[in-house]
Amino acid sequence: MIMKRIKQAIPCLMGILAVIFFLLMSDESRTPVTIDAVDMNRLSGYEDGAAIGLTPDSQYSGTMLASSGYLLDPGEYTIGIAYHTDGEDNELTVYDNGAELDAWTLDPEVTYKEYDFELERSSLDFRFEILYGGTSYVLIQSVTLIPKDRFYTDTTFLIVLFLLLTAGSGLFCLFRAKAGHSLRDDYVILTLAGIGLFASLPYLNTGLSWAVDLCYHLIRIEGIKDGLLSGQFPVVIYPEALHGNGYLNAMYPNLFLYLPAYLRMQGVSMADSFKFLIVVCNIATAALTYHCTKEIGGSRKAALLASLLYTCCPYRFTNIYARGAVGEFLAMTFFPLVFAGLYHILIGERKKWGYLVLGMTGLLQSHILSVTLAGTFCAIFSILYMRELLTDRRLIEMGKAVLASLLLNLGFLVPFLDFYQNEDLWMDALDLGSYQEYTMNLSGLFGLQTAGDYYSLTFGIPLAICAVIAFSFVVLEKKNGKKETYVRCLFLLGAFMTFMMLSFFPGWKMMAIPLLDILFNKIQFAWRLLGPASLLFAVTGSICCFRSKMLKRYSRILFVALAGLCMLSAVRFKSEDFAYSAEQDYTNGHVSKLVGIPSGANTVIYPFEWRPRHTIDADITTEHTLSDMNQISLKKIRRTGVTTTIQYACLSEGQYIEVPVIYYKDYRATDENGNAVSLKEGDNNRIRVLLSGDGKIHTVTLDYHIPAGYTLSAWVSILTALLLLLYTLVPDKWLPRLPIDRLFKIARKETDDVR
Repeated sequence: MIMKRIKQAIPCLMGILAVIFFLLMSDESRTPVTIDAVDMNRLSGYEDGAAIGLTPDSQYSGTMLASSGYLLDPGEYTIGIAYHTDGEDNELTVYDNGAELDAWTLDPEVTYKEYDFELERSSLDFRFEILYGGTSYVLIQSVTLIPKDRFYTDTTFLIVLFLLLTAGSGLFCLFRAKAGHSLRDDYVILTLAGIGLFASLPYLNTGLSWAVDLCYHLIRIEGIKDGLLSGQFPVVIYPEALHGNGYLNAMYPNLFLYLPAYLRMQGVSMADSFKFLIVVCNIATAALTYHCTKEIGGSRKAALLASLLYTCCPYRFTNIYARGAVGEFLAMTFFPLVFAGLYHILIGERKKWGYLVLGMTGLLQSHILSVTLAGTFCAIFSILYMRELLTDRRLIEMGKAVLASLLLNLGFLVPFLDFYQNEDLWMDALDLGSYQEYTMNLSGLFGLQTAGDYYSLTFGIPLAICAVIAFSFVVLEKKNGKKETYVRCLFLLGAFMTFMMLSFFPGWKMMAIPLLDILFNKIQFAWRLLGPASLLFAVTGSICCFRSKMLKRYSRILFVALAGLCMLSAVRFKSEDFAYSAEQDYTNGHVSKLVGIPSGANTVIYPFEWRPRHTIDADITTEHTLSDMNQISLKKIRRTGVTTTIQYACLSEGQYIEVPVIYYKDYRATDENGNAVSLKEGDNNRIRVLLSGDGKIHTVTLDYHIPAGYTLSAWVSILTALLLLLYTLVPDKWLPRLPIDRLFKIARKETDDVR
């Protein structure tokens, strides 16, 4: 028996070893990166093949070549330069986040030279420049970056991930019989995983294509990583952002970005860290859409169809691969939970109120605007089902869901509201325009096409067919059960959102109403409603396809046709359709994992939102400023994370030093004795540290102190999550029923006795 099992295991082990071997063979993490001179940013010089040259006849001196930005992790590196020169007035200079790191003179006696340098922390924007002295001949051929160890640990991560998936699959196969899984359940799980992977195909490559807003969200991931390494929890300030001046993190939900941030802490490249988030998000979207549709409609086939149609709908793909709207596509993962939660609270199994909690929590930790939309949906359905909420006492479950959602999200809400109310931040840029200016035409909205550009603001043919199926069911079918009524309400909500996106919707008049004005201003773009409307059409169309008497005999044909159309529509998202396609040399393969922040006409790296008002980009500096150099002797200044150490001696009172750190509240400074040091706002909202003028040497430590309320609220959220998990697993053994539940149970019993 043992030998038989060993023989059965040998092919599996050989397969595992083969995969690991090929992963190791494809590892490029130690491969040097060579940048030809013609691929650098040329400020001056003539082209000689792949080289760039200058002679004294040019009468030019200064920077002749500059590199693009690269993202390098801490460690030791070597930079090599291939060149020809006959003078000693030319230099190679390297910069870390805008500050000069080192500089070397090019030796005319050699044609290739290597120089060593070290990065103590991650460099979001590592660059190098070649400076021409103006008196010699120089010809620059290429520059090579060489890591002492490796650039990133992607191969190690992929091997570990592969082994974990293999072990998990083995355990699943081993215990599936005991767990009561049928073969049909196994096929459903594989299908959902396949849908998630199919939706991730544009990113299942070695590179990372940039989308319009992607760079900002990549900076958020890097900022969370740097914040954790600086000792913050929760992370409030990105310490390395804006060339080390810092940038506020508390105003944008970020829970799910901690996953790629943790991978970045382990040395995984930004490209693979972000793509892993995309794959997880796509699989989660497929699984949650399937489960929630099955909860509402009760049909396994309808749930599978809805899962495919929603996961691969054009607007989701546009958000992921074209817009780079990380918050919005993460939020789209949790909309199914909101509508499933409303279903159970209003007419289904009232004990499943946790669906709404998970849905609202996912939205609130992804995208604040989506929470506003979901809150509006909850209000609409509460009004429609007011009778059930009151007479059937389902209002208790709604109250539980609201309270649990608030407690679960205190860790984000407390710092968000504190900064929103008490800090003078730049928020004018959030009003990008009028809602009415971004409405659409009906033909464009339903997008009767199976191919197009990367920016597809449309439902697409499959969802258009689903809308027709659901409309036919609502108009022609006479079933009036609770499920059918709820499905009709979902369809009507989707249809009304579609009407709101059209150009003939009276948005100007609606915005004259105060409360609606706030809602429409927050939405900003009418086409944002495509997300929840796509879900509602996918869910209602799929359910009606299998519940309709008229379509029942054609349901299998419709299933195959809609699935095929959906997959054909999805394959239009190819690399040449992505933003920044002109930079293909820098967005594919090994080099793309080192690219820093991409540049483009529409690129927003650090938006003005969430900076202190009147902070100007042009005046942001990496240098400190002394009020009077004759009165102040600066011994040392060093910044690590959010901590800056200053050692000085000052001869007179009233002097100060301005450090290149943006002044957000809760920065504190103390001297060597622990006494508080006064701080003021300096030029361009930098921190101005007031100095003691007694002529003695003092050491001041400037640090960001996370308020106790922020930490407490974060732990309240964590504790709430643990208690809800415990309540879900063992509700009767560990957590007693709430007193209010007992009261209503007694009341219901007395009412029944009277009857």
